[in-house]
Amino acid sequence: MKKFASYLIPSLIASLLMSMYAIVDGIFVGQKIGDSGLAAINITWPITSFLQSIGTAFGLAGGITIQKLRGKDEVEKAQKIKLTTIVVIIILAVFFGLLFYLLRTPLLWGLGATETSFAYAHQYLKIILIGSVFQMLGMGILPLLKNSNKVKIAAAASLLSVFTNLSLDYVFIYVANLDLAGAALASVLAQVISFTVCILAYFKEFKGITMKKEVLIDLAKTSIAPFILSFSYSIVIIITNLVCTSFGKDEAVAAYTLLSYLSYILIALACAVGDSIQPLFSYNQVRKEYKENKKMLCTCILISFLICLITSLIMFIFKKQLGDLYNLSPTAKAYYYDGLIYYVIGALFVSFIKVAASYFYAIDAKLFANIIVFLEPFVLTPIGFLLFCFPFKLYGVWIGYIFVQVTLFLISLSLVMIKEKKLFQTTSNIIN
Repeated sequence: MKKFASYLIPSLIASLLMSMYAIVDGIFVGQKIGDSGLAAINITWPITSFLQSIGTAFGLAGGITIQKLRGKDEVEKAQKIKLTTIVVIIILAVFFGLLFYLLRTPLLWGLGATETSFAYAHQYLKIILIGSVFQMLGMGILPLLKNSNKVKIAAAASLLSVFTNLSLDYVFIYVANLDLAGAALASVLAQVISFTVCILAYFKEFKGITMKKEVLIDLAKTSIAPFILSFSYSIVIIITNLVCTSFGKDEAVAAYTLLSYLSYILIALACAVGDSIQPLFSYNQVRKEYKENKKMLCTCILISFLICLITSLIMFIFKKQLGDLYNLSPTAKAYYYDGLIYYVIGALFVSFIKVAASYFYAIDAKLFANIIVFLEPFVLTPIGFLLFCFPFKLYGVWIGYIFVQVTLFLISLSLVMIKEKKLFQTTSNIIN
């Protein structure tokens, strides 16, 4: 249990801080610009999230691969994965940063920008893409640090990045009057500082590198699952932004921006519970310690549920203050109030869903994990909107959200029960 807590607690702190980092810009932008600025940030978020998700995915993939190799007593090979992971992230950052920079205009129109929000979104995205290397490295090195028992340093780096972003947001947006370009610059510089702290702490871990084809393929394959898990919510954001734009223009998108921020915090906390224990799940799976994994899974689910319950209640109690903090217009605030109760209730189901997906990925039950992750953005969300948005219009977006989470919870629960039954049978066979 002590080892469990040593992974979990700093990871929760780091994830909470990183989720706050993602929403700090919205506070300053809402106060300075209003609904159109908030809409612009939410429209560009999927691109930012794509970059950060790749960094996170390869960081987690590196950590999982290292633990698997250690479980097989291949220590020297495991050591070389550390620098290899960093180099791969840099290469991908340069590639995707340049690609998205060239395609930034059609991307923004395709993501739902309006005549009003496009200019703001464009100035924000340019800076984010120029700093894409640090966006991805800043996210990618955190899982590697946690995997090397440097979770406190990871949490400290996350905390430093939040305060840096908060301070620079004020300087660039208000003092320098740079609007969304200032918000983007603050975000990039915060990641630069976070990465610098992390790399200084991690530098001694680099003991060789391997760029063998089979190693790179294995890293890529392992990264697919956590990437989808991390980025899937952004696909939901894209779909929801487009629907909100159709029914309520920038005001509806601004309301959803705040709801997505709150939801992002809850998802980050639930994912942190599962992701932080992923290396232990993987290690135990290799050594066939299934009972230990089952006990950890039950503990993770309970912790995730309690954290999401308490956090969502706090959000609901302070809903008016949050609406004022983001300077929502009266119309946007009415939309936000309508949707909040559905997102608060949905958080209770999210607490189980995200832990289940992380668990499946860690024990190499990729089919079950992919079912959970793919269903929400590609199947259930479109179905939910089709069922409820035509009769209820914008209100149907909020109803559709709770429909998706309840359905996904029932499916996830069924898959966990099926997997545990199979593992129980495997354990019984080993004993016999």
